[in-house]
Amino acid sequence: MKVLIVAATLPYPLLTGSAVITSNHIKHLSTRHTVDLISFRNRSNSNLGDLPRWCNNIELVDRPPRWRVFFHMLVGIARDPDLQISRLRSRKMADVVSRRVARTRYDVVLFQTVQSAQFRPNWYQGPTLWSLEDPLSIKTQRMLPSLSWYLRPLQRGLSERLKSYDMKQAPLFDRVIFVNRDDANEYKRSVRGASTDWVPHGVDANVYKPSAEFSRRQGMIVITGNMYHAPNVDAVEFFCRDVFPQVCEREPSANLWLVGSRPLQRIKKLAAKNPRINVTGYVPDILPYLQQAMVSACPVRLRIGTQTKILEALGCATPVVTTSAGNYGIGASDGVHLYVADDSTEFANKVVDLLKGHKWHELSQNGRQFVEENFSWSKSGLRLEQILEELAGTCTTESVSSGDYGNHTPYRNGHQ
Repeated sequence: MKVLIVAATLPYPLLTGSAVITSNHIKHLSTRHTVDLISFRNRSNSNLGDLPRWCNNIELVDRPPRWRVFFHMLVGIARDPDLQISRLRSRKMADVVSRRVARTRYDVVLFQTVQSAQFRPNWYQGPTLWSLEDPLSIKTQRMLPSLSWYLRPLQRGLSERLKSYDMKQAPLFDRVIFVNRDDANEYKRSVRGASTDWVPHGVDANVYKPSAEFSRRQGMIVITGNMYHAPNVDAVEFFCRDVFPQVCEREPSANLWLVGSRPLQRIKKLAAKNPRINVTGYVPDILPYLQQAMVSACPVRLRIGTQTKILEALGCATPVVTTSAGNYGIGASDGVHLYVADDSTEFANKVVDLLKGHKWHELSQNGRQFVEENFSWSKSGLRLEQILEELAGTCTTESVSSGDYGNHTPYRNGHQ
């Protein structure tokens, strides 16, 4: 197959879940297929990692100047359901994508994340796939119970706007994919006309593994993730307020490490108030923290997507304590692969048990085995490959010459 991937964010460096997903899928597809990539250029980093080795062609588009981004975001308050869509509006990107699909015959074109849908040419009728990963319309709806009463009307309005946007965009794509089956099914019920599927997340067990170089540090608990992302901030505050004090009462050696980029000021204040809490900010490699920790906590309360931080910890053979929401999309067995606890006292009890060594080795071994058997990138890539081949087999596109894209009508299934 010849596949074009349109990514709103360059999948390197691997600082976000989306970048990790896109990069690993490109790597997998490139072993048997031709992969081209169109993405925005990073403003501050020109390094592309291994992407040039995996991709047949990479075309990078300059991001809109900051004044135009501000203008688009200002206009987008009334036009777009999410400012992340507004800030990436680019006539140049839309033209680049249109020219490419007009001049080159692709078996499938994959648009990565919600922001990229705006660059799908309206006239294009070739097979297209939209990777939403974590659906924003569902995510905002599920966040409602955790918000203050005065914020809920605004959140409901945002959720409805996102749903309206999805209902316009989703039917234009042959398939909309997510990182777990439940999100795909709920989206299909919510968005009429959407054909959905799912491709599981992955983790590289050859990278995320125990280390002979580091030994486990007594009492060390780690929470990883971007420390500006609202669900992560809520999780950290819940843990520090309701769980960690109970842990400290029963385990004098307990110490907490919050490892993730761009921590909000309210996260930094947690360390200022408690000497047992450490906030690292951005780190070039989270592996040493996971490999030294006795416990990885994932106290998220928003049920959406797949918590890659759990997979990474399990891969490092670090026992995990999480919530039902954290285990959503992973499906590990409580007490076998990890611990699941929603009550703050129960959560603290499980953390303390592990810090004291109870069932530590059992969960350490079982957790890593679970990841190896269910969340390898090879399995994830193979499922994506099967979906792409299915679309390529049921739809055909015809190359068209460049020019006025609005007058071009590539055909599907041989019919004009």
